[in-house]
This record gives sequence, structure tokens and C-alpha cells, in this order.
Amino acid sequence: MNVILAVSILVTAGLLGGSVARRLRLPTITGNIIAGIVIGPHLGNLLTHEIVYQSLRPISQIALSLIAVSIASHLKISRLRGRTLSLFVITLAQALGAMAAVYCFCGYWLESPATRLLLATIAASTAPAATLSVIRETEAEGPLVKSLLAVVALDNMLAIVIFVLVSTALSAGLGDQAEFGAQAGRAALVFCQALLLGGVGGAFLIFLTRHFQARSQLVSLLLMTVCGITGMALELGISPLLPNMVLGFMITNFAGTGRRLLSSVDDLEPFLYICFFTLAGTHLNLSLIPALGLTGAVYIVARFGGKVIGATLGGLLTGAPATITRHLGFCLLPQAGIAVGLVVAVQENPLFTPYEAPITVIILAAIVISELCGPVLVKTVLGRAGETGRSGNLLFGIVPRHGITFDCRARDKWKLLRELVEFSARVYGAGPKEKEKLLRSVIEREKSLSTGLGRGVAIPHGTVARGQRIMGVMAIIREGVDFDSLDGEKARVVILMIIPERHFEDHLKTLAAVSKVFSRPGMAESLAAAAGPEEAYHLVFSQESGTSDFIQLAGEDDEVEDLEPGPDS
Repeated sequence: MNVILAVSILVTAGLLGGSVARRLRLPTITGNIIAGIVIGPHLGNLLTHEIVYQSLRPISQIALSLIAVSIASHLKISRLRGRTLSLFVITLAQALGAMAAVYCFCGYWLESPATRLLLATIAASTAPAATLSVIRETEAEGPLVKSLLAVVALDNMLAIVIFVLVSTALSAGLGDQAEFGAQAGRAALVFCQALLLGGVGGAFLIFLTRHFQARSQLVSLLLMTVCGITGMALELGISPLLPNMVLGFMITNFAGTGRRLLSSVDDLEPFLYICFFTLAGTHLNLSLIPALGLTGAVYIVARFGGKVIGATLGGLLTGAPATITRHLGFCLLPQAGIAVGLVVAVQENPLFTPYEAPITVIILAAIVISELCGPVLVKTVLGRAGETGRSGNLLFGIVPRHGITFDCRARDKWKLLRELVEFSARVYGAGPKEKEKLLRSVIEREKSLSTGLGRGVAIPHGTVARGQRIMGVMAIIREGVDFDSLDGEKARVVILMIIPERHFEDHLKTLAAVSKVFSRPGMAESLAAAAGPEEAYHLVFSQESGTSDFIQLAGEDDEVEDLEPGPDS
């Protein structure tokens, strides 16, 4: 079977599996992983061992590298300021908690201290890909999510550091004193190479973005850099994760176009996620589960319990918010990418040959269970913490979920504008005077120049004297209303913007965001065919860019009743 056909089978299976999972109210990636198991070489054998482990390997490596960039991009210095100590303490506590629990409890069944120590070291790692995917799918946002992303990023860096230190010390104990110097030198070299590779790649990318700023160029620049860093890391024989995390950290903190750069691959992201998690499923061998045994079960429980207790204690010691202290540890079950890489490192070290077999079976079987159960647990915990469905609360940064309506009956734009102002008054709680002043502002603006953009969209707007941000509502009219658009097409989607004077320049960003979404052919028609506001919301949200950065939610002071219309634009 050729690679192109294999990719087609992989994506088809992933789409079907994800669709079934959503219907069952499970995370999409759980369906992707199960679909991969079904078509993989260990069960259905639709994709053979050679295709999975060789031909399709570059897709998995590039996807994981982009995930590493995305995870590290949440380590924004300005966001961490004031919380740095707390996050570092929680990260260290949950990692050491998992290590201590695995080392102690597995000691009853594993006599070799070296085996227990290597298992404990690998237990410190967490799977960033599964966690990030669930957060994005559930549109989760809040203190728990922000802390979770930071802890997962720091945890994986810490896991690599701990493994290198432990394996170096263990190798020295199993070898001779001369070998200790060689091992320590090699460990230092690996870190320096990873940091240098990510740093140089990041600096080069930031330099290029000053000269190439179109979205299409940013996509090419980011993929070029990620592929370059990943390829160089593989040539040097080091994991691509750490250098790509350095790249993500540099982009979010030092690139002026950081958000645009990171969001430039949003359209490519769903394809990569489907490929990555479905391909991850093809690697999972369910026959390992019976071989897991009591020791493996103890490893899973001890690792998870150690992370929960460690994260809780770390939160209590640093005075972290209650939602973080109570919930964060339960989101750390997933384990995959880095754990597999550490198992390979154990296999490649001849001094660890006597311990390789039990470690490989236990870790790989634990990965099967954690990847199937972990995403479900993360989704459940985020829901109980009340943070799901919040990052996309404002479409285009201005329209709340409850600010979408299909109930406008007017077929004349002037009557429609009155209906929209009435609707916005209900959404934002404006009084009669403010409502009338806003209506006059909107009508005067529309008389001066039509706000019909074309492609079935119109964006009427009026200015107000005061306000914390631009606000808006969106009406969807299935039959359309004539807004005198240049292309002659009736507007099926009408977005009313309420613009405070001091935020007037910001409305250009909103216009750009709307234009981008509706530049896709048939977008207005798709919204007009939606079953209701919730489906319309998800259609728009799925097309918006920049969701990797958190949107500030409206506060109590964002009501129209506190505003006074100002002079028209």
C-alpha cells in the first residue's frame, strides 16, 4: 500500500471514530485512538507494521512537534508573573509525588532498585497532546486551564531533565567511574544542543517575521522552522520535543506577531490532530493489557495517585486557588509521547538491558489505558470545574453565545436595525434612553454608507461614549435582507457592533476577523441553514483563528446601560 492511500485510510478512520465518540459524549481523540487500534497492525491490520512505524512516522513527528510548540506557547512570561513560584512548586511536587509512589509501591513486586527507579523516572511525564486536544475541543478556559497548560509544559521539560540525570547516575553506578564523565558530558551536550537548536530556530523565525507578515507567509515560515528543528534534532539523535518547546516559548514571548504566527496553522490543525491521534492508536497493542499484571496495575494507580497528591500539596503550600488545588492533579493521567521516547532511551542503553523487558511491557500497557481513559477524565474534571465552553464565549471577540438570534422578522434593513438594537438592549440590559440613542447612531451611520460587506454579510455599527470593550449581537436571516452590498447579494448574517469611542480603532480588528471567516465560500449559507443559535455558534467558532490565546470574558461593567452614544464615525 502506498503512503497517500494509507493517509486517506488513516484520516477516514479518524473522522468516523471521532464522530462516533462525539455522539457518545466522549472526547474526539478517544474515538480517534480507538479507530487507530481497529485499523492498526495489532488488530485489523489494514495498515501494516511497516506503514505505521516507518512510512507514516514523519506525520506523527511533525504533529507532535507542533503540539510541543503550542504547549510551550502558554508559558508567557507576562501571564506567569506572580504565579511562577506556585507553578514550579506544583510541577515539581506532582512529578516527585508520582516518582516516589511508583518507586515505593512497585517495590513489593519488583526486586531490582534500578528497574523501580527507571519506572519512577518515566512516571513523571505527562502527555501534552491529549490534554491540549481536550481543552480545545471543550473550549475550556479559566484559572485551572491556564495552570494546567503551564504545568504540563514544565512537567515534560522536567521529566526529560530528571531522566537524563537519573540515567546518567544509574549508568555510572552500573559501569565504571570513567563512564560517569562520559555520561555526564553526553547529557550536558544533549541539553545544550536542544536549547541551542530551539533558540537559533526561534531567533531566525522572529527575524523573518519582520519581513514576511502575510498569513500565508507566516504559515510557511512556522512549518519551515518546525520541520527544520525537528529534522536537525533527529539527525543529532535527540528528542525534537525540547527544542520545539524552546521555539514555542520564544514565539509567544519575543515575537511581535506571536499570536498571528501561532494561529496561522489553525486550518491545518484539525488534520494534524486526526492523523496524530489515529496514528497513535495504531501503535497501541491491546494484547499487552493482560500482560500488565498486578505490577502494572500498581504502577498506574501509584503514578496517578502520586500526581494527584503532589499537585494538591503543591497548591496548598503556595496558596493556589481552590479550583487548581482540587482539580489539577486529576488532569495529569494521560501519558504517551515522552514516555515512549524514554522507553526507547532505556532500550538503546546496553547497561539497561536486564531491566528493559518489564519496563517496556508496563509502560506501553499503561499508555494504552491512560490514553483511552485520560482524555475522558480530563473532560469530566474541566466540566466539574466549570471551565468548559468559555474560551469561545465571544465570537469575533464581541458576540456572546446568547447574542445570536434567528428570530428577526423584518425584511427591510431599517426595520431590521431597530430589531437588532432591541435585541442588543435585551442582551446587555440597556434602558429605553440608551436604546434610542444607540438606534439613532446606527441609522445615521448606515445612511452615510452601507455596511453590507458582500458574501451575505452586513456589519452595521454605532458609537457610544463609554465602555470597556466593543460589544455585538448577530442576527441570521434565512431569506436575507438587502443591505445594498456591492455584490448585490442579500445579507443573511447581520452583526451589530456597539463601539465605545476610545475603542473605535479596535473595530478594524473585528472587521478583519469577520471578513476572514466569511471569506470561506458558502459560510453565510451554512449559517442560514443551521438548526439554531448553538449550531451557528459552533460553525463560526470552528472557523475563527487565534483560539490558542485566551479571550477575556465580559465583566459586569460591560453593559450598554452604562454607556452614552457619542458622535458618529
